[in-house]
Amino acid sequence: MDKKKIIEDMIIIDGHTDIPRDVYLREKKGEENVFKENHYLQLKKSGVNIIFANIFTKCPPRDSMKVAMLHIENLLGTIAKYDDVVLIKNKSDLDFVLKTEKLGIVLSLEGVEPLDSSLALLNIYYQLGLRAGMLTWNSANEFASGADHIEGGLTDLGKLTIEKMNELGIIVDVSHLNEESFWDVLQLNKRPTIASHSNAKALFNHPRNLTDQQMLAIAKNGGVIGAVSYFSKVDKENPDKIRHSDDDTETIDDFIKHIEYMVNLLGYDHVAFGFDFNIYLGDFGVEGLESAENIKDVIALLIDRGHSIEDIRKIAGGNWIRILNTIL
Repeated sequence: MDKKKIIEDMIIIDGHTDIPRDVYLREKKGEENVFKENHYLQLKKSGVNIIFANIFTKCPPRDSMKVAMLHIENLLGTIAKYDDVVLIKNKSDLDFVLKTEKLGIVLSLEGVEPLDSSLALLNIYYQLGLRAGMLTWNSANEFASGADHIEGGLTDLGKLTIEKMNELGIIVDVSHLNEESFWDVLQLNKRPTIASHSNAKALFNHPRNLTDQQMLAIAKNGGVIGAVSYFSKVDKENPDKIRHSDDDTETIDDFIKHIEYMVNLLGYDHVAFGFDFNIYLGDFGVEGLESAENIKDVIALLIDRGHSIEDIRKIAGGNWIRILNTIL
């Protein structure tokens, strides 16, 4: 078996990246060629075919719409400079990216504060290319409650937003929601639900991870969970013991254990990648998973641990392709 060739032939999709924020903030400071030097060359070298690129404003709600538009304007301007980069807005775009091995970008919102409470604006974001979105980050907003809040589900506006996302064809992403909001979404969402970057709470009891019941509900809904490098720490002495504290010592092996836990629970059709590489934003790096260049190491480990090539293809990109084909 030529492992290197097998990995090179795989479609690789990262379900969560904050690249637009990094490019915007660095260029605002006067840096040049940020996308090319910090991201594009690395993604191409790593064999990544598609990324879900998030617009994450992380600012007061009153400023969110302006900041989001500036991020999107910057991203669209960046894409226009590259013949090799395609914003995926429909199935033709998706097929083109997969056939030509260009780099595809799926635009997502990490928190819908940029709607400024107006669902009519969702039409505009859709026209600009938005195809996935989370209702909130860790906080509570006018739409839902995030992982930092035990209580609080979807508001009436949040429920209408789910209906509008279904109508337009925008993937509903439940990462960062608290449990009450999560279950409200699962009850309302008529299309496959995703958790773009979440891990198993049974291994690491972190507010941003998912219980077995939550993951099973996503699978029943036809959805996908993107395993994330962060919040993946597994107890070293006793892997069956639920970990409750974080010390920023996650490793690639911990990440693999979350993938294996989820495929054992859900099967291979509902687990994918949602790495959330964040060193470029000043966060710590998970050992062995510091950047996209380590994605091939993840695939190699899965091969070494006995997972079939067909099943690994689903995790690496096939499951995200299925979700995109249901929404585009």
